[in-house]
Amino acid sequence: MEIGIYTESFKIRANEVDASGRATLPAICNLLQEVAGNHALELEFDITDLHKQNLTWVLHRMHIQMHSYPEWRKRITIETWPAAGDALRAYRDYRILDDQGKELGVALSYWMMINMDSRRPTRMPQEVLDLRLSGREHTLPIQNDRISTKVDWEDVTSFHVRKSDLDMNKHVNNVTYIQWICDACGDTEYRIKEMDIQFLQESIEGDQLICSKHNEANNCTYLLSHHSTNKALAVARIQF
Repeated sequence: MEIGIYTESFKIRANEVDASGRATLPAICNLLQEVAGNHALELEFDITDLHKQNLTWVLHRMHIQMHSYPEWRKRITIETWPAAGDALRAYRDYRILDDQGKELGVALSYWMMINMDSRRPTRMPQEVLDLRLSGREHTLPIQNDRISTKVDWEDVTSFHVRKSDLDMNKHVNNVTYIQWICDACGDTEYRIKEMDIQFLQESIEGDQLICSKHNEANNCTYLLSHHSTNKALAVARIQF
């Protein structure tokens, strides 16, 4: 099956912008999540299809670069396409365009399937492996490194996982992790140009999380960890 490029357009809403009147990074990531799910539904391997096999998609990593953030009420178009990985990992690319076709940003996401009972990664079903995915170039280079957590951390703030933070997989949604890290960045005038985030462990309702940071010359690394176990849940490199 030849897979083409899937496109979907959105108008930026008031609840998706910050005090500057421009869309936030979490709002953009929510839209990326929406188009990924809609395209997977069209291809008949979205989350609802997988749940019937006791499987689900989980986002392992998201790398996003923003050249410019769209303003309130502006219309954007997101292009996306899946790309082959291996039996345990799949990629999905994105381009974010304004209403004139100018590129506002790009992203590359890394996906895995897990068994919903064991919560462990599993080989993708044959019908997914049989898809002949797009041969287009990736929008960003594939990163094979792990973002280091072996640095000196400074605690910034803490978060308590609420029921409203959970998604259909019954754990904290990946965009909520991104929102918490953006909140920990503090200064609202700081505009994030690039975020590379790895999702390491899931968290559930009632968990207490600590957000810590490590400063470098032109960027910061942020770590979300479990308060009682110190397990790393997500780690992100950010450039401003």
